Amino acid sequence: MDWLSPLSGLVGAIVGAAASYLGTHQAQARAIKDARQSRVEAKQDAAVLLLSNGFAELHKHIRSVPESSQPHLGTQALQELAAAQAAWDRQLRDLLGPVRIAVEAMRDKELRHRLQEGVSLLEQWEYELEYAYFQSRRAWVLGGIVDDAVACVGAWQREDAMPEPNNAYRRAKESVETHEEEWRLTLEAQEEDRREQARREGRADP
Repeated sequence: MDWLSPLSGLVGAIVGAAASYLGTHQAQARAIKDARQSRVEAKQDAAVLLLSNGFAELHKHIRSVPESSQPHLGTQALQELAAAQAAWDRQLRDLLGPVRIAVEAMRDKELRHRLQEGVSLLEQWEYELEYAYFQSRRAWVLGGIVDDAVACVGAWQREDAMPEPNNAYRRAKESVETHEEEWRLTLEAQEEDRREQARREGRADP
């Protein structure tokens, strides 16, 4: 009895079915991967468009940042300036909200970090950037931070290296770092004063 022929046919059928399944599975995997890549690219395009619109709106808003060239203002003038700054700040944060969402959607880690830092600098515009404003207009410093973000997105789209921070960005960052150092030293001085007071009063330092 020739039982090898049916067995060979069965083995061939199994092998053929396995090869067909493997080919179908690989094709499906490629299709899924391609679809995911298309979705990722579409989301990145949408994020870049949102950033582009956001940067344009920020530039427009920054041109109207409240600032005074007078070194000494009266009480009423100070109150009016503070009210104008508070209103301007509320509008700024409304504009930064969508920009921050778009920044968090960017997949490139280096670009995302740079843009996050730029948004943070803009949020700290009122007090922490005061050293950056020295002998410069606020609009120049804040506009420069936005210009830096635009340059970074452009470099990323061209697949170039991230550009060096521009002068306004560097000055803003240095101002924030100076404030942080001053605050640290103040806290240390306060802690030392507390310990000295405890020693004078004959109490153990907790």
